[in-house]
Amino acid sequence: MALNFDEFQKVVESAQQADAVKADLKRALKKVNSALEALQGALGDMDTVLADDYVATPKERKARQPRAPKADSNGDTPSATGKKPGRPKKTAE
Repeated sequence: MALNFDEFQKVVESAQQADAVKADLKRALKKVNSALEALQGALGDMDTVLADDYVATPKERKARQPRAPKADSNGDTPSATGKKPGRPKKTAE
């Protein structure tokens, strides 16, 4: 029985391509499965919200804390000197 290496090479290449296709299909199946699980969760949430006895819980918000005044090290704040911040006015000479 004579071995034909060309046929053997074709068989190996087709097997490798089949493995690549199988891996691609597995990845696609995992993505579809995760999407279906997310959809199932969303449908469960929707059933909960649309139920007749559903009562929305109010959100608790944190109390706002007032900002502390900025303190300069040299005391040149506008309130301390009485001057407005910005560019000085031009004087006529």
